[in-house]
Amino acid sequence: MAPSNTRTLRVLVTDDTALYRRMLSDALHGIPGIEVAGTSFDGDDCLAMMDKLKPDVITLDINMPRRDGLSTLREIRKRSPRTVVLMVSSATDESAEQTLEALRAGAVDMILKPSGHDFERNRRSLEEQLVAQMETIQGLIDQQEARGLPRRQVENQPIRDASELSRPARHGPYSCLSIGVSTGGPAALAAIVPHLPQDLSVPVFIVQHMPPLFTKSLADHLHHLSKIPVVEATHGMKAEPGRAYLAPGGKNMKLHRAAGACEIVISDDPQVSGCKPSVDYLLDSVASVYGASALTLILTGMGDDGLRGCRKLFQLGATVIAQSAETCVVYGMPRQIVENKLADEVLPLDGIASRLHELLKAKPWRA
Repeated sequence: MAPSNTRTLRVLVTDDTALYRRMLSDALHGIPGIEVAGTSFDGDDCLAMMDKLKPDVITLDINMPRRDGLSTLREIRKRSPRTVVLMVSSATDESAEQTLEALRAGAVDMILKPSGHDFERNRRSLEEQLVAQMETIQGLIDQQEARGLPRRQVENQPIRDASELSRPARHGPYSCLSIGVSTGGPAALAAIVPHLPQDLSVPVFIVQHMPPLFTKSLADHLHHLSKIPVVEATHGMKAEPGRAYLAPGGKNMKLHRAAGACEIVISDDPQVSGCKPSVDYLLDSVASVYGASALTLILTGMGDDGLRGCRKLFQLGATVIAQSAETCVVYGMPRQIVENKLADEVLPLDGIASRLHELLKAKPWRA
């Protein structure tokens, strides 16, 4: 996993259950470039071990006695803001809500505890999740250390000058807004969706890479903050202007035009671009239903999900916006858009909401 020019990452495993401490440790031992520096059994023990071992990464259970994961995370951020924290969560409604709060509080991402009774299968499940996460974290740390930045802020490259973008941006009118996001998504979405106007004249479709239950909690949180309704999408919903639809975790979401109306289709189709829900899967249908009148936003996240769909939309004349490098938690998905010259605009996170206001204030496109 780790290139030869990167140093070994030292990981502190924190979980109140001995079985999961063992499984997480075993899974991490199987990943090249990773060293398990130690284990801890609750939040207070984690903080003591952190001070002693100085790990690069801490895996942090949500539900623990004495000091829970969220409280521990906040203390870690105070004591050692450069330490990367990866939450380990159970698939319950309560854990989902707490995990989302942790992601907003500075955890880089989360993995899901397997719920089966087969130890080896559970270990493999954890290892598959950890391999992807550790590869991302290794890249973040390498780049941050090269620039002397805090580890929760990453700058892979400067914003491209407007002259480097491939064409002048369209200015509408638009018929929909599509958003694709992964690592760092809950905080990014919270900086954008609540600022969409109450009289928004287009539907909003969102794909956030996240497991089941977590997307429902995320939709509920955004709904509470926003001027427009935000829901976890269900099969057969009619897409209406002024509403936001979040793809359910572990499912794919696409759009279908029927009798003049746009209908949401939720499917169990295979992964696309290694993801489910997939941004590419959604954008392929956005291109078919809305074509040049679509406005698409690619936010922070690892990998290249969204690249294929944005290329198709760009070729149709639709508008594509990418989040800028220095405001991404992980500059992966937006980087693919920028480097393939598919971005009409590259914007910092704090400038996206106001730009959307400008672009969407025109009357919606009527095909």
